[in-house]
This record gives sequence, C-alpha cells and structure tokens, in this order.
Amino acid sequence: MDETQSKEIAIAWLKFQQNWWAWDKLDELCRKDPKGAWLVLSELVEQAESKELLEDIGVGPLEDFLNYYANDYMDELESRAQSSEALASALAHAQLRDAQHPMAARIEALGCRISSAGAQPDAFDDTP
Repeated sequence: MDETQSKEIAIAWLKFQQNWWAWDKLDELCRKDPKGAWLVLSELVEQAESKELLEDIGVGPLEDFLNYYANDYMDELESRAQSSEALASALAHAQLRDAQHPMAARIEALGCRISSAGAQPDAFDDTP
C-alpha cells in the first residue's frame, strides 16, 4: 500500500462516518415509518450508480422493508418493479425471511429469494 491508497481509504472512511446518520435514519424508517422508508428507497434505487450499490440496497434496507411491509406495499412494489430496472435489480438481491409469508409467491415473482429455513422467529425477530 502506498500513501495515495492510504489517503484514499482514510478520506472514504471519514465520509462514511460523517454520513452514518443516513444509514441510521433509513433503518429507523424501515422499522417505524413505511411511507417514509418507501420514499427514501425509491429515491435510493434511482440514484444508485452501480450494480454493487443496487445489490447493497437490496440486501440491506430494501430487504428489511420487504420483510416488514410486503403486505401493505405489494401492489406498489410490483408496479414499480415493472417500470424501474433499478428497483428490479435491487429486489433480485433481497430475501424474504419467512417462507410461509402470505405474499411469498408474489415476492418470489419479483425475483427475490425466499428463505429455505422457514420461519425462525427466534433467529431474527425485530418486528417493528
């Protein structure tokens, strides 16, 4: 590693720390404010500039949102995924944690993975 690389890492790390509040706020929205979370997620997927960012959105906040609010937002998710390649790409990285979820078939049709472990409430239960 040279000085240029170490400086680049240091600058990126500082920027990440300065913007940690945004991660924390979106996490809170995904747990407590589905409308607000959906607005931010919609904006995130459209502004993401790479496949890697769409993957991060899919396995992170979009997956949480999906697991919490799929019942309420299924029609909107399906409609938007048809018209947004970015959302469809992010959804392809999300996973539904409850294979018995009433929307599992529709969620899988969006390209999401379905947990093969089935419902394990003790393993991951952070219901909003």
